[in-house]
Amino acid sequence: MLAMYCKKSSKNVQAKCQQMRERGQIKFFCRIRSMENDSDISCIKVLSDKIVSLTPPSTSVGFQTGNYREIHCLFHRVFEEDASQETVFEWTTIPLINDVFRGKSCLLFAYGLSGGGKTYTMNGEPRKPGIISRALDVIFNNIMHFQAEKFVFKPDKMNGFEVQAEEDAWKERQCEAHRTQRLMKTDDAIECDQQAPCYIQLEGIDEDNIYAIFISYVEVYKNAVYDLLEDTRDYGKHKRLQGKLVREDRTHDMYVHDVVEVEVKSSKEAHEILYKGMCTKRKIFGSVTSGFSCSHSVFTIRIVQAVLDQFGGAPEQKGAYCVSKLCLVDLAGSKCTNYMKNTSQRLGESGNINNSLMTLKTCLEILHENQKLGMKKLIPYRDSKLTYLFKNFFEGESNIHALICVNPRAANFDETLHVMKFANILKEVQVLHQSSTVKSTGFPVGRRRANQMFQEALQKLEQDERVQSSDDICSISTAFPCLELKDPMDDKLIHNLIQFLEFRHEQYNLQRQNLVHKEKEFFEHLKAVMQKNFLAQHENTSLHDILDFETNKRIALEAKENEMESCAEQLRQELYNRSEAIKMVKQELMEKKMQLLWQVLENKQTAQKYHIKLTAEMGEVACSMEYLQSEQEARLKAVVVHEAQNGVEMLKKPLPLASFSRRKRSVTSPIISSEDENSTSAMA
Repeated sequence: MLAMYCKKSSKNVQAKCQQMRERGQIKFFCRIRSMENDSDISCIKVLSDKIVSLTPPSTSVGFQTGNYREIHCLFHRVFEEDASQETVFEWTTIPLINDVFRGKSCLLFAYGLSGGGKTYTMNGEPRKPGIISRALDVIFNNIMHFQAEKFVFKPDKMNGFEVQAEEDAWKERQCEAHRTQRLMKTDDAIECDQQAPCYIQLEGIDEDNIYAIFISYVEVYKNAVYDLLEDTRDYGKHKRLQGKLVREDRTHDMYVHDVVEVEVKSSKEAHEILYKGMCTKRKIFGSVTSGFSCSHSVFTIRIVQAVLDQFGGAPEQKGAYCVSKLCLVDLAGSKCTNYMKNTSQRLGESGNINNSLMTLKTCLEILHENQKLGMKKLIPYRDSKLTYLFKNFFEGESNIHALICVNPRAANFDETLHVMKFANILKEVQVLHQSSTVKSTGFPVGRRRANQMFQEALQKLEQDERVQSSDDICSISTAFPCLELKDPMDDKLIHNLIQFLEFRHEQYNLQRQNLVHKEKEFFEHLKAVMQKNFLAQHENTSLHDILDFETNKRIALEAKENEMESCAEQLRQELYNRSEAIKMVKQELMEKKMQLLWQVLENKQTAQKYHIKLTAEMGEVACSMEYLQSEQEARLKAVVVHEAQNGVEMLKKPLPLASFSRRKRSVTSPIISSEDENSTSAMA
């Protein structure tokens, strides 16, 4: 039981490590728009191709509150003011297109303030096409000769596709030929032939696959999704766009229900449909600029690819196809109404835009918190149609690129700072990097080209055989001589017939010998081909063994890598626990040290108080002793003076004879009385 638990735990650890290994950061880029006026002051400085610094001007809130420091922001790539559209496209979009042809789902969105250059970067101009136009050109230039017939793949209105038979596809093509006028270009659309074509070689294009391209164009306006390719003409009148529902399919992929998805076979056709949607898109026209987008636009390119069979003909199976998509999103700026009159409609549009962008920021913050702390907080994707539509990109497996478009004007510093904070949140969020979903069938590579060569050779061989057969028939089956017997005595008829049959027999023998010779050559050639095939099969077996060995080696290395990653994770966790324990011990030691310090300070204050009190008491004792000493001296002086006065008075008085005789005796006698002794000691 313990072994099973340990085995299960090890599997969970390996799965977690594998998931951590496949996670990666969202790549985010920064594009700086050129200054409109030379008198404008820039608050952004490019330090390198990956770092920009923001300096707060005197009009910013941070400068007024005392925050003067520069702010440095790190990106995967920074495009300066002179960066071309082609450079931005190659860095931001080409890697995503390569991943799309590998069967992955990718997302590219432009974020920033109004007037930052998002729409220019995504849509471009006639002579400077944007990311969407260049993506269409690159895709069709690479798969032009590998496309499937139209209507072979048909959307099923549930985010999936159906593979139709050739007869049904032909009927659909005939019906579509009568509806070509419904997708005509409008008068104000940009001419497709004015755009410069974009030729870039892509990776992941398999010539043994067939491809079909489907495009759709929607916008999110006031928290509702509208189809920009929907036909709004109703018996000659234009009707309003109807809101669409955002649903989740059986693979947990979000999609817009009942959206118009058009299959295109050329870049020109795709551009016509793109410009039709651009004309339908809602804009705000004001006096400052030509137009601001007041809605989020989502242009989706879905690529359906199927593997050809082993002969390079039709697809292998009807259900064996792969669907991948590339979403190109132009997010509306949060400041679009600051340049216009603040009418009720414009305030409502601005409020909805701000709410959707705030919901996007909140979802990313909670997602980062869940990833960092291992929590399972509910992410409010449903609060906005924008976040709900891209839910599978952030929670599922996908590749995401973000293009931050900023205006370097100093007047926009505070808003630009909020944009940079959003980019900092993007830097912390991790998404699962999807592995390639295009499965290998094990069929030989180059079977499409081999099939084409075989068909060409077969047609040429049929033509050659037709010419040779006509020559052989003329040489072997020539017309018989006239067999009509006009004269009974004519012997030449039988003689000519015999000669003709002998000649025919000789020709037959020659053809037979030639046939035997050709059969011999064919069998020798077949034998050589079979021998080469045997050697190729043997070499293929050896290569398969080497591949299996390398695969096992790779699996072992991956297992070892997972084990090392698990050990590293455990060591990191242990290091984290030890560091936390050290922090707690340091904190306890600091608290004890502070307590001892307070005790020492309290004891010192108490000693100072006792010292002051003792000093005061000693001063009082000294004063008392001085007072007693002075009082004693005064008493002694008074006694001496009193005794001296008494002696003087006694000397002045006349003494009687008897007393005189006694006095004389007392003086002459060596014996002193006790009274005299007392008086003497007192005088002393």
